[in-house]
Amino acid sequence: MNELLFDPATHRKAGRLLGELLANYEIDLLNQPVLPQINRDAMRAILTEPLPEEGKPLEELFQEFRDVVVPNSTHVAHPRFLPYVLPSPNGISAFADALASTLNQNCNLWTLSPAANAIEQRVISWFNELFSFPKGSGGIITSGGSMANLTALAVARDTYIGNTARTEGVQGRTSPLILYVSEEVHNSVDKAAVILGLGLNNVRHIPCDSQFRMCMDLLKDAIFRDRREGLSPFCVVGSAGTVTTGAIDPLDTLADFCGEERLWLHIDGAYGALAILSERMQAQLLPAGRAHSLSLDPHKLLFNPLEAGCVLVRNAEDMRSTYSFIPSYLSMVSDSDFLNYAEYGPQLSRSFKALKVWWSLRAYGRKAYARAIENLFDLASYMGERIQAEAELELVAPVTLNAVCVRCRNLTDSQNESVLARLLSEGIAFLGRAQVKGKFCLRACFMNLRTTREDVDHILEEMIRFGEEELRN
Repeated sequence: MNELLFDPATHRKAGRLLGELLANYEIDLLNQPVLPQINRDAMRAILTEPLPEEGKPLEELFQEFRDVVVPNSTHVAHPRFLPYVLPSPNGISAFADALASTLNQNCNLWTLSPAANAIEQRVISWFNELFSFPKGSGGIITSGGSMANLTALAVARDTYIGNTARTEGVQGRTSPLILYVSEEVHNSVDKAAVILGLGLNNVRHIPCDSQFRMCMDLLKDAIFRDRREGLSPFCVVGSAGTVTTGAIDPLDTLADFCGEERLWLHIDGAYGALAILSERMQAQLLPAGRAHSLSLDPHKLLFNPLEAGCVLVRNAEDMRSTYSFIPSYLSMVSDSDFLNYAEYGPQLSRSFKALKVWWSLRAYGRKAYARAIENLFDLASYMGERIQAEAELELVAPVTLNAVCVRCRNLTDSQNESVLARLLSEGIAFLGRAQVKGKFCLRACFMNLRTTREDVDHILEEMIRFGEEELRN
């Protein structure tokens, strides 16, 4: 037997070791600091280790993982890890990832991944159904929201340019393409504009209202002004959950306007769009389905581990117009039951990410997801109410989804930064940092399935205590 393969007994041993490690990690999680006290010697040993000539026993590798990797890792699953839109993974996904790695499907051609192809198609169709996308729509699983936004905006660019998109691109244009976003947009959209050759000078960042939503009047003014000056508005990006405050742009109004003006509407729903699984959020989020394209992130509100993003496009053929290349060395066999996903996105080699999404939705069901999402949103609302009841604290932005921006009312920005640093250094909580209305604030984003109201109370009590100490000092 090839020495790079496991025999059945070793497979079973590895499975037992993995199961024990996962179970013990769950048990020990609350005893771990949310941010590790980094063992510099251990990290330098990794950084300087020579390439081994001989292999190590399986037990030694697992022991090293327990003793070195786990204690020097940031514990995203800790109930007071709240800085980013980064969830604690659900229980089933680790096993789905292991099985996906075992099969090692390349999800570019259906002939290389028939079952994976069917699974991905079904997951995409479920997402399209959630947002009432029409027949003929499509999509693809991506690495995350950034790649989903890039994938969609490339389609938007090429659809606007038309037949010369492939041969001339943006190089031969005398009228630059102009992209419109809110000043709260995720920076992946700016990055996409650079990658796609649009240039940051051709991205208009539209101011927001007091609720941090894109101002429609200012958007219209900017578009009409650019047209008068001979420029080419082609796309508007709205947000279904801005990264700092969780604000939702006026999606219906955006869809009406973009339809009237023949502009591509892309909705960045990577943060919050999948909250549509909760009936409570459906009215706010269903208008995202009126967009030409929509990005989602199963590795956020579906609690899948990284990586798992998604982009939906109203007309799947628009995706093929951008991404379909058929070189002679690929056997792209057509079949009515399958798709060659290499024709729908920029990647050729692409892993079986859809399995963990498919398993998660089927293992737990929509109702369980609705309860989990609503619980996190309720925790955010509770924190907002607690902040407003405390004279020492200030709620800096409305609580829309599950993000809460807070600061100590009587402290300077630098003093609030010190409060944030102490929460982290003393192992109490890992909160994020944000600028809202020109003020520095602490940001809690509730994405953790283990967080409770007691955690919220503890964080706020410690914030108040640290704030009082800062005032005295």
